Amino acid sequence: NLIPCIDLLSVCICFLLLTAVWLNIGSMNVKQAVGGQSAAETEKKPVLWVFLGEGGQMQLDLQQTSAVPAAMRKISIPGLDGKNNLVELNKIVENYKALEPGLRTALIQPKAQSPYEDIIGLMDEFKRLNLVDLGVAPL
Repeated sequence: NLIPCIDLLSVCICFLLLTAVWLNIGSMNVKQAVGGQSAAETEKKPVLWVFLGEGGQMQLDLQQTSAVPAAMRKISIPGLDGKNNLVELNKIVENYKALEPGLRTALIQPKAQSPYEDIIGLMDEFKRLNLVDLGVAPL
């Protein structure tokens, strides 16, 4: 008695074909920002590294630039009530962008205990400041 089994399989196949219409496959075009190519073919662009610390403290490190004086490349920003001090960050990044107009890349290095909201807020702030090539370094 294979006929009932074949009938059941044909109904299942029809159901599968009808529901496949409603399936949407989402994709995102991403590429690796650091380390995807050899060192010889990598164009030297200025990169702003942001190291997150305890209580909203941030350590800024501007690399691969000659337009910004060495004394201004590494700056520490203390936290403000346990959160990131975005006002001070805005001033410093605006100064960096005035001295180095090609600055478009910011990489965030969080700690394991860094709140997720702080990382996302920092990324939003960088997008607002026209630093469009963003990345989060793995822990």
